[in-house]
Amino acid sequence: MLDSANPYPRRRDFLGQLGVAAAALFTPPIRSEGRHVPARGSSWDLSWVDRLTDVPYRVVFDANDVADGFALDLAVMFLDQYHEVYNTNDDQARAVIVMRQLGTPLALGDGLWDRYAIGAEISVQDPATHQPARRNPFLRAAPGSSPEAAKAKLEALRARGTILLLCNIAANNWASRHAQLAHRDVETVRTEVRNSLAPGVILVPSGVFALIRAQNAGCAYMRGA
Repeated sequence: MLDSANPYPRRRDFLGQLGVAAAALFTPPIRSEGRHVPARGSSWDLSWVDRLTDVPYRVVFDANDVADGFALDLAVMFLDQYHEVYNTNDDQARAVIVMRQLGTPLALGDGLWDRYAIGAEISVQDPATHQPARRNPFLRAAPGSSPEAAKAKLEALRARGTILLLCNIAANNWASRHAQLAHRDVETVRTEVRNSLAPGVILVPSGVFALIRAQNAGCAYMRGA
């Protein structure tokens, strides 16, 4: 259910339905055998693809909306439940989160959230202050957070081996729009965005490229918003 005062679906509205939805949204991976080497001169970092090799259980989450961090909750569920069922460690189950379109703010660092008042723009509160977030609340847990809440943050997921990807097209579009709103040079803001991503986030040519490439590497696909 959507809150009319907040266009981003709340986590609790999703989690109550996950028992049915999680199984229904998984689709078989598109497999492509062999090693694919980027073209000579390519500047894109594709080292993340190698991290999917020889991992028994792989999934890519399509985070095309902030959705109160729903993709992060799903990644935790995937890692924890595969550990419970198969007794895996974190090297045997790998999640990929592709942040694109309206999910772009998930990948932005605290400095950008503060400078561009992202929390007020997308109606996301800081759980520590209960005010519009001036930091990325999906990056790390606020002081006093429960252990369960702390697990569903980018830093905690990255520590467990989760791959964090951001669509370059979405990042550039976000920068262009905010440069216009702030009356700043577009290329300056684009550079600022590239240099101020959340730690560990890798830019990819597009979210579509990342979703397809992850499935080529054996990942199941699941909606993350």
